[in-house]
Amino acid sequence: MQGKGGMNATSTKKPPLSVVGQPGNFNAIQKVCAILRVLAQNAPLRLTEIADATSLNKATTLRILGSLIEEGFVCRATGAKTYELGQEARVMAVSARRTVDIAELAQPSLLRLSERSADTALLSVRSGVEALYLARSVGSHPLQPNYLQIGSRRPLGVGAGSLALMVWLPDAEIDAIIEIIMPRLAKSPRITPKYLRERIVAARKHGHTVLIDAAFPGMGGVGVPIRDDAGQVIAALSVGASSDRIRRREAELAEMLKKEAMILMRAMAQPARPGALKMIKAS
Repeated sequence: MQGKGGMNATSTKKPPLSVVGQPGNFNAIQKVCAILRVLAQNAPLRLTEIADATSLNKATTLRILGSLIEEGFVCRATGAKTYELGQEARVMAVSARRTVDIAELAQPSLLRLSERSADTALLSVRSGVEALYLARSVGSHPLQPNYLQIGSRRPLGVGAGSLALMVWLPDAEIDAIIEIIMPRLAKSPRITPKYLRERIVAARKHGHTVLIDAAFPGMGGVGVPIRDDAGQVIAALSVGASSDRIRRREAELAEMLKKEAMILMRAMAQPARPGALKMIKAS
């Protein structure tokens, strides 16, 4: 059943794909990375879908896919004209999890947040001028944001978590990010440079972000930063829900998120136990 503002408890529609950088200026390596990135977000995908998502022409996309298949980083789905990540990419993912696992450390907090709020709790990290969603936990409320999937990306500032990743950056860096992302926000006309700067001022004052009816009508969220032992923001926790649920409970959700952020930061600061995953700074 479709709810307002793009909320759907059971939708299987693929979320929109996103790439980092300006496709028209991609060099050869960036083209390869763009293809791998969209496959990591939402495979299996057809050639046309990959080309559209990366803004590459089909001939270039097909040529790169052929090379990636030869190297084992991409494979053709059995019996279908679609592509997905291959065995070599999966081996790299396993290797990465041995050293970087903020998502695993955050899982208890996400579970508590979704249980207590009944809404969707998310962990995101910065990737260039975008936020990358690493983990989530869905609550019991029948209306949930169907577009917030693990592996999906949004421009910084579009969503409470992605805004929390940007708020405490130096002002000059924020200005540069806003300049880059604005052309991408045609579908979110309320998010203007003025609006983002107002939200940043409010977040710095209160210690948490809140966006209501900004990225999607009828949708909202509250977010808080996760800092490393040097005080640098390396991730964000957020809760997404319908706008009315956010309005009624902003203070409650913010307090809940700040408590879990402290728990997660303490867990990150603990020395690794023998046989446990080693934690390194996310970026």
